[in-house]
Amino acid sequence: MTVDLHSEETLMEFPCDFQLKAMGHNTESFMNTVFEITQKYAPETTRDKMHIKDSKGKKFISVNIHFEATSLKQLHAIYGDLKAHPEVLMTL
Repeated sequence: MTVDLHSEETLMEFPCDFQLKAMGHNTESFMNTVFEITQKYAPETTRDKMHIKDSKGKKFISVNIHFEATSLKQLHAIYGDLKAHPEVLMTL
């Protein structure tokens, strides 16, 4: 089975509560990057919706942000910008 990632068809219903996760090096810059990219497409996102978790060795962090997703196009834009940014090592 193959999935067309460019299709507008999805099992999700919008708007919906959504959580994204991005992993990168443990820097203030990385945290700000993830927040700013998310807020660019979901302007109602606030820092109190962001949760940071250190890796065991504290070299890396994961940034989780909860926001209201309004469309699949919005999610593609956020994940596209995150994936293209050199500080972002992985997204979920």
